[in-house]
Amino acid sequence: MPSFRPTASQLILHGCVAAWCLLGGFSKAADPTAEQQYWLELTNRFRADPQGELSKLVNFSSPGVWAPVKSSDPYVVNALNYFGTDAATLAAQFATLTAAPALAWNNNLNVSATNYSDLMVSLDQQAHTLDGLSIPQRVLAGGYGPNWLKAGENLFAATQTLIHGHSGMVIDWGDEDGNGSAPFGTGIQNPAGHRIALLDRQFKEMGIGFQSTLIPGGNLNATGPYVVTQHLGSRYRLDGGTYYSDAILTGSVYEDTIAADAFYTPGEGLAGVAVNVYDDLTNTLLLSGFTNGVGGYNISLQGLTTGVTYRVEAPSTGLTAQVFTLNSTVENFGAPVIMFDNVYASFQTVPEPGSGLLCLVAGLLVCLNRRRV
Repeated sequence: MPSFRPTASQLILHGCVAAWCLLGGFSKAADPTAEQQYWLELTNRFRADPQGELSKLVNFSSPGVWAPVKSSDPYVVNALNYFGTDAATLAAQFATLTAAPALAWNNNLNVSATNYSDLMVSLDQQAHTLDGLSIPQRVLAGGYGPNWLKAGENLFAATQTLIHGHSGMVIDWGDEDGNGSAPFGTGIQNPAGHRIALLDRQFKEMGIGFQSTLIPGGNLNATGPYVVTQHLGSRYRLDGGTYYSDAILTGSVYEDTIAADAFYTPGEGLAGVAVNVYDDLTNTLLLSGFTNGVGGYNISLQGLTTGVTYRVEAPSTGLTAQVFTLNSTVENFGAPVIMFDNVYASFQTVPEPGSGLLCLVAGLLVCLNRRRV
């Protein structure tokens, strides 16, 4: 029997988790906030192009040499300086990284991640063992379901800004030697576990928990202002004796009016926008969904297969459709699982040309009409 299928011990585990759930108040599953969607977009940008992401987070004067200002974020600069992060080592490590498919948002992983961030706040600790549960038990308690293949967790209890937190996970600055005191070797954790988890292509879903409880002023370890837990996972289904991990189409629809940087920014997401998936050859509508309240979306691609060209549209935006084909690999989780890679497609809308001028003209006409009365 495959190791990931429910066994007697796993059923006991589920019972323990259920009992543990009854002991305290738990977060309810919810769509991401704009900040959480933004962090997901940052993570997917990193997975799509690890080397390009490093160039967005830090500054080199030449390959492997720090620029006079190491980053545009002062909190990132402080962390790099504190740990003495070595530019040459960082550049060399990133040169070996391989891109991975996008992660889709999962509300239940967000529940477990938020619950754990709250626990770190209440106990004023940053550790992976505060509740006495394993990471799989923790995500099951959040409602992720028993058909899980893999689960992972990243923590950062002193995140100053969203970019600071994202940079900390990606760069993985810290104590290479693990002895807790300076000097910190290369200033990069060894192994770079946060970065490794974020680039693991077997992870397909993510929840990012910012604490929902107030942070006591006396906290020394879980100090925030963002106490962050990231939970990552992947799931399977059984169909006709074959195990599948289906692809998810994910991305966002946003109007680039705040930062004007061709990237999602909190406050730019467009809610309730229809996203449709077609067979590109037959023009048959196969699947559809809508963006959530902050402009993100996730559509299961169950039933779609390799060797077919599909088309995704957000018709109300008037933007060009995007096409994709599915990729799959066979992974061994105690039994072979056909894993389909997730697909990413975002749509950046642009305000209609001249709309500001038209408003100005309309305003002037109103004023002229009033003067004529």
